[in-house]
Amino acid sequence: MSQEPRIKLVVTGDDFGYCPHRDKGIVDCFHAKVVTNVSLIINGSSAASAASLARRYNIPIGLHANLSEGLPVCAELKQNSSLINFKGVFHGKMGIRKILSQGLLDMLEVRKELCAQIKLFRELTGMNPQHMDSHQHVHVLPASWQQRVLSFNNPVIFFTCHSYH
Repeated sequence: MSQEPRIKLVVTGDDFGYCPHRDKGIVDCFHAKVVTNVSLIINGSSAASAASLARRYNIPIGLHANLSEGLPVCAELKQNSSLINFKGVFHGKMGIRKILSQGLLDMLEVRKELCAQIKLFRELTGMNPQHMDSHQHVHVLPASWQQRVLSFNNPVIFFTCHSYH
C-alpha cells in the first residue's frame, strides 16, 4: 500500500526588514507557528537587524527582491538609472509596470540591482537565499523574471512562480 505524498504548507512573512515594528510582528508569528519562513527586503530600514533576528531564532530566510520602493542597493544605479524616478527612488508599484510596458526599463540595470541585492543578502545573513520572491509581485512580470533567474543561477532556490509537479 503506497502512502500519499505529504504536502508542506509554506507561509512566508514578507517585508522582513522593512521596519522594526513589522519585524517584531513577523517574529511573533514565527514563534506562534503561523509563519514558516521570512523574506528579507534588503533595502528596508531594518534589514541588518532583521537578518540578525532570523539568525537568533533560526528562521528560514529568503530574499524579497525589491525594484519598486525605496532606494536601489547598487551604488551605480542611484543616479541616472531607468529604475529610479526624478526623486532618486524606485518608481513605485504601478510606475515600474508602466515603464516596463513602455519599454523604458533597462534590463541590464534590473540584473545589476538584483545581483547587488543578492550580494547584500549574503553579507547580512552569511548564506544564499533559501527562496526568492519580490516586493509588490514584481517577479511575476515576464521581463523581470528572466533577469532574476539570470542574476541568481542556482537550481536549489525556489521561486514563487515555480511549478512543483
